[in-house]
Amino acid sequence: MMSSSARKAFDSGPTPGGGKPAGEPKQTLSETQPGHDFGRGNMRLWMERIAENVYLADTDFQHTVRYHLGMDYAAVHEDLCAFGARIPTELEPAVAENDARFNNPTLQHYNGIGEREDKVLHHPSYARSGNIIYGTDLVARLARTGGLREGMSFYFLSNHAGEAGHNCPVICNFETARLLRAIDDFPGRDAYVAGLEALGYDENLTASQFLTEVQGGSDVGANATLAWQDEDGHWRIRGEKWFCSNADADLLVISARYDTDQPGTRGLAVFMVPERKPDGSRNDYTFRRLKEKMGTRPLASSEIDFHDAYAIALGPVERGFNRLMEMVIHHSRIALATAVLGFANRAYQIARAYADTRHAFGERIINYPLVRENLATIKAEIVADLAGTYALIAMQDAIDLGKTTDPARAAFVRLMSNLGKSVISRRVVDCTHHAIDTMGGNGAIETTSHLPRLFRESVILENWEGSHNTLYMQVLRDIHKYAHDEAYFAVLGEEVEKLPERLTAEKRTVKSLLAELRESVADLKASSHDLQTLKIQGVGERMCDIFYYLCALREGDHQKSDTGSESKLEAAAFFHLKRLADRPVTWDDDYLGRIARVVAV
Repeated sequence: MMSSSARKAFDSGPTPGGGKPAGEPKQTLSETQPGHDFGRGNMRLWMERIAENVYLADTDFQHTVRYHLGMDYAAVHEDLCAFGARIPTELEPAVAENDARFNNPTLQHYNGIGEREDKVLHHPSYARSGNIIYGTDLVARLARTGGLREGMSFYFLSNHAGEAGHNCPVICNFETARLLRAIDDFPGRDAYVAGLEALGYDENLTASQFLTEVQGGSDVGANATLAWQDEDGHWRIRGEKWFCSNADADLLVISARYDTDQPGTRGLAVFMVPERKPDGSRNDYTFRRLKEKMGTRPLASSEIDFHDAYAIALGPVERGFNRLMEMVIHHSRIALATAVLGFANRAYQIARAYADTRHAFGERIINYPLVRENLATIKAEIVADLAGTYALIAMQDAIDLGKTTDPARAAFVRLMSNLGKSVISRRVVDCTHHAIDTMGGNGAIETTSHLPRLFRESVILENWEGSHNTLYMQVLRDIHKYAHDEAYFAVLGEEVEKLPERLTAEKRTVKSLLAELRESVADLKASSHDLQTLKIQGVGERMCDIFYYLCALREGDHQKSDTGSESKLEAAAFFHLKRLADRPVTWDDDYLGRIARVVAV
C-alpha cells in the first residue's frame, strides 16, 4: 500500500489533462526516486566495461599467446587486437540478434514453382557474424601445418561470442582442408581447399561432418547408411543421418558402410558429398526437419536422407574408417575444449565487470567474500584448464611439424584430448552457471547479457564429439591396449623436471601427486572390468588436474619473469587448493587474501 508521502510525490506529476496540482512543483521520476538513476548508472558503467576489447582486457591470455608463439607473437598480436575490439561491438550483437526467437534458421522445402530445394534460410545477422569470424583468416591459420597455436588463439577469442552458428563449421572447414591435403589425387582438391580457406562467409565454402545415425550416436560402428558404386564407378550414398549440424554446408564429410560383410567400423569409409553434383545440379539428399535445440540455435541442425547421393571417397575405402576419422575427431576434441573455455572466459569477464559496478547494501559486490570466492573459483579453473589445453595444442603442433617423434608424446596428446574434452566441457557448464549467480536475477535475463546464451551453448557443446561415458571407455581401452597410462607418466615425468629451482616446493608437490596417481592407476587395473568403468572417471579427472596444475605453474613462472605479474601463480595455487589438496579448505584470513589476489586482475 502506498504511503501518504509517496502518494504525494507520485501525485505531483502531470495530471491526465496535462496540468499539475496548484502550488505543487512538477517533479521527475529521477527526483522522486534517485536510486533508480544510481542503479541504472552503474549498469551503464558495466555495459561500458564489457564493450572493451576482449583481448586487450585479458592480460593473462595475452601472455599465453606470447608464451606459446614466441618470436611469432608480434606478427599476430595486432590481428588479435583488431579482432578483440570487434567481438563486443560487432560480433556479439550480431550473434544475439541471430539467436533471437524469430531469427533462427528456417527450412524451405520447395521453391515458388513447387520444386524440391530444401533451402535453409538465415537471418541477415548470420552472414554478418560469419563474415567477421571467417574474415580473421581463421581457417587458413588452423589448416597450416604447425598453425594450431596461432589459429586456436583466434578461435578462443571467437568463442567469446558463443558458438555463433559458425565456430563449429570453422573446425569442420580446417579439418576438411587438412584431410584433403593428406589425400593423393583427390579430384578438385585445390579448388575445394581454396574455397574452405576463403576470407568471409559470403565468399567461402563451408564443411560439415555427419556420423550420427538414429540407432547409434557414439556407437559409430552401428552405422547402416550405405555407400555403393554405380556402373560409372561413382560412389553413391543411401540412408539417413540423424544429427547434422551445419546442414546447409557446401561439403558434407560423412561415414557410410561400403562393405556390409565387415561389422563395426571395419566396414565403414569416409566420403565427401558436395552440395552440387559435377553437372551443377543439386545433389540427391533432402532435409526432414531442423532440430529445435536449447542452444547453438543459429547453427542449422537437421535430419538428412540421402537418395543415392553423388559422393567422392576420401582416399581408398580399404584403408578403413578409423585412421581418417580419428584425425578429424582428435582435432575436434581439442578445439571443443578451447571453444568452451572461450565461453567461460567471456562469462567471467561479464560477471567480474558486474561485480565491480554493482552495489548492494552500500558496497560494491566484489567486496563481499562470497562473490570473490565464486569468481576466484571460475578464474582459477579457466587459467589452469587453458594452460593445459595450450600445452596440448603446442605438443600437437610439434608432432605435426616433425619436431618430436616420441611415440609417448603422441599417445599423451591422444589421451589428454579425450580426457580434456570431457573434464573441461563439464566444468565450463559450472563456470557459466556460476557467472550467472554473480548477477543474481539479472543474470537470467536474455536481453541483459550474453550469459544465458553462453550457459545454454556450454550444455550443448558438453555433449558434442563424444559423450563422457564414451570418452572414458576409450581412455580405458587405450590404457589396456596401448599403455597410455605409462605414456602419461613418462611425459609428465619429463615436464615436471623442467620447473625451475625457484618452484622447488611446487615441484615436490607435483611429484607427490604423481606417485599417488600411480597407486590409483594400479588399483584401477587390478579391479574387475565393471569397477574399472567406474573408477576411470576419478583417475582420468586426476590425470587432467595434475597436468593442468603443472602447466599453470610453468606459465605462471614465465609470466612473473616476463611481466612481474603473479596472476597465474595465484590462480594455480588456488586451483591446487580446490582440486588437488588432500585437506579441506580452511576459511581464514589467509584464504580471504588468496581469493582477493586471484580476482585482482
